[in-house]
Amino acid sequence: MTWSYGGDPSVTTKDAVRFYLGDTNSQDQQLSDEEIAYLLSEENDNPIRAAARGAENVAAYYARQVSKSVGGLSLSAGFRMANYQKLAERLWRRASMATNGSLAVPYAGGISHADKDSREDNSDRVEPAFSRELHDIVSTNPTLGRFDD
Repeated sequence: MTWSYGGDPSVTTKDAVRFYLGDTNSQDQQLSDEEIAYLLSEENDNPIRAAARGAENVAAYYARQVSKSVGGLSLSAGFRMANYQKLAERLWRRASMATNGSLAVPYAGGISHADKDSREDNSDRVEPAFSRELHDIVSTNPTLGRFDD
């Protein structure tokens, strides 16, 4: 298992995951390069989502650790677990706000005539289940005309 950090998260997605996760100290390694590569492959190379999954995995690791007290000294992995859980939650929120690295922007369709016409002309568009003419019944008898007249 290897561990490396180049110090510039803009260069590699692995370094970006380490940066988001706070796993940048070689003296306190949390995830190996191979584990980060796996997380990136599982999350379509999205470093924020991979870091969120990594934070969940690190929290799970610390959840298995036992708290110990000897005299006046106490060690509690529970604090580390809780901090990594909070980090995972923050990263998932951030990942849900971002789409392909940019913030999602709300869209309100049909505001302009050109936009409405281009959407209606799209051959791949699913036809709406409801329309204005939904309850209009057209007679097959040309002398009767429409029933709603």
